[in-house]
Amino acid sequence: MSILKVLLLATRPWSFLMTIVSPSLGLILAIHNGSPDLILFPLVLIGLISAHAAANMVNDLYDVKHEVDNPSSPTAKYRRHYLLTGELSTSKFILEIVFFYALAISTAIYLTIIKGWIVLFFTLAGAFLTYAYTADPVKLKHLALGEIAVFLAWGPLMTTGTYYVLTGRLSFTPVYASIPVGLFVALVLFANNLRDIEYDKSAGVKTLANILGREKALAFYKYTLISIYVSLGILVALRVFSIYALLAYLTIPKAVRLVKTFYEKIPDASDPMTAQLSFNFGLLIIIGEIINWLIQLII
Repeated sequence: MSILKVLLLATRPWSFLMTIVSPSLGLILAIHNGSPDLILFPLVLIGLISAHAAANMVNDLYDVKHEVDNPSSPTAKYRRHYLLTGELSTSKFILEIVFFYALAISTAIYLTIIKGWIVLFFTLAGAFLTYAYTADPVKLKHLALGEIAVFLAWGPLMTTGTYYVLTGRLSFTPVYASIPVGLFVALVLFANNLRDIEYDKSAGVKTLANILGREKALAFYKYTLISIYVSLGILVALRVFSIYALLAYLTIPKAVRLVKTFYEKIPDASDPMTAQLSFNFGLLIIIGEIINWLIQLII
């Protein structure tokens, strides 16, 4: 495998789909509510995806450092861990992290210069939550705060931050709109921790899933899924979203099947399965809002 391919795969690029949905939601809302600076959206995406890449690698780096990840850990079984396999040295791994953080920070500085210090607030808040997820000295994952951090970062911060960059205005609308998507991304993390309950306990990691225990954690997964669909309905009723956003309800049968699968046996691919459902849900909301926008243009 070429070094460039290894460097790319070490960032876990398949997870970037979730980082495309949240700012895209901010983009759609910005289009509905004014004349956004659309030329800035690709720059926002570059910054957010770079930050996500760096955060993924920081997560791997510190999980190895804290001996949470090792050759026999669940993580090493369901995906290739390039730091554990030795395909990337620690120095190269850290150098790649620095590269992606430099790209994200450069983008944030430029956007702060042209859009104001509020961009810096969103940047610093998101950077803290994603870096401190496993990094010393905070280690939010070890304090059962990982899901909250992910919800805030991929929900209100990404969506509202994108909306602000594109419109120059702060609004509660993108905050409300981000709730179901943010919850779904947090549920992806919870699915991962649900699968790893016993291992995380043995490694001394206090996740929400192992605090709840297997049965209560399964119930939490199920009822969080229900709350995501209910929250979307409420947002449609409150006209935060149009009726067409309910296209996302087409994913309900798959959500039901996923819950049944989890109750039978938590699959090794619990988090990518949840992530795929999350992406489909968010994508259908965006498609629904695009349909609504096109209908309004025609009328």
